[in-house]
Amino acid sequence: MKFELRLLNCLWLLIPLLIWNIILGPKLNDPRLTADINSPAWQLIAENASRILVFALPLIIPMQLKDSMSKAGLIVYGIGTLIYFSTWLPLMLAPQSAWSLSAVGALAPFVTPLAVFMGIALIGHSWLYAVISLVFIFLHTFHGIQNL
Repeated sequence: MKFELRLLNCLWLLIPLLIWNIILGPKLNDPRLTADINSPAWQLIAENASRILVFALPLIIPMQLKDSMSKAGLIVYGIGTLIYFSTWLPLMLAPQSAWSLSAVGALAPFVTPLAVFMGIALIGHSWLYAVISLVFIFLHTFHGIQNL
């Protein structure tokens, strides 16, 4: 895998998630989703460092859409994006619902981006990105678990 800066890179695939998080993130008021007080400083630093890598690396991962692995990645990415967005809806629209109050419902937005990132890894043929994404999701989900 050769990394280089190209106009057609995988960063474009993160734009919908970034817009979603910027616009709708402030609407999530549940401290189980937003608090940092229960997490040690080293974990928050590791989580944020891995987050930076997960969102910066796609800039140098060329988007490849001509082979079966990339096409499968596009499907994984599309389904993962829809699932990720759908996990936020009950938390915003029905915060007192059984789903929103459950551990599974609260942790779903922490875990489901993994499908999006795995789709990007497949599209860009980058196993390094897949590994870094797994590390980020582990730290991010553990952060969420600490707030339950």
